[in-house]
Amino acid sequence: MVFSRQFFRIQLLFVFFALVMQLSAQNNCIPQADGKYLKSYFNAGVYTLTQPVQYNTTDWLVAAAVAGSAVLLYTQDQQVFDFFDRQLPEGAAKSYTQFSDLGGNGLLSLPILGGMYWAGASRSDCRMKEASLAGLQAFVLSAGAAWLVKSLAGRPRPNATYESDDWYGPFSGHDAFPSGHTVRAFAVATVLAGYYKDKMWVGITAYGLAAFTASGRLFSDEHWPSDVFVGMALGYVIGRGVLKFNQKQKQTAQSSASATSLTFSPLIGPQHLGLIIQF
Repeated sequence: MVFSRQFFRIQLLFVFFALVMQLSAQNNCIPQADGKYLKSYFNAGVYTLTQPVQYNTTDWLVAAAVAGSAVLLYTQDQQVFDFFDRQLPEGAAKSYTQFSDLGGNGLLSLPILGGMYWAGASRSDCRMKEASLAGLQAFVLSAGAAWLVKSLAGRPRPNATYESDDWYGPFSGHDAFPSGHTVRAFAVATVLAGYYKDKMWVGITAYGLAAFTASGRLFSDEHWPSDVFVGMALGYVIGRGVLKFNQKQKQTAQSSASATSLTFSPLIGPQHLGLIIQF
């Protein structure tokens, strides 16, 4: 009787051990909210910064078209700015931007990303957890990039009664170019749309909110049109870089795991007990 009880307990331990190992393999999310994830911010930034090295012909053609459009818009900044300035009364424009700014200042995007992580963790949904962490990474890196470019460009904001072609250079205190709200909004949108390519509504919603943020920066008189346009482009580039970096990290981790993966299965019989290990 004593032997039977001991045998039964050992059987349960083996079954438990096998289940834990299987669940651990199934929930191998990349990235994960740990120290390694925090360290990955630097690598993600370097990877994103060096992305042009890996551009193909199509990428360079698109980049050239975007750059040309930005230059053309810059030459018409004052006229386009005046057009948007006439569209809404001052009170309506202020109300509009109070809501549109939420997509770029973090008061909307960060709670959404936090909610996605919580939902992903509670459902053991790796994609949702990974998308939320990559989205946060894009938000932080795009905020840093926007601050750096703003500091170096030194372009005054239009509501400060400066001309559209006024530039005061590095660390002059002027920070119109590019629109930081727009950069952050499009960076996060690009990551979320990339993780959910099979769900078109995610991309439409994410980019729709980002465009809402961008339009608000125009109606608020805070930015020249070219500030917003370049912010959209820069946000997309950063989001794309962060997305590709995390996808590459996941592929590397999966390849490494498949090369060294172990599968544990209990082998239980009336008079024997064992463990099958497959690798």
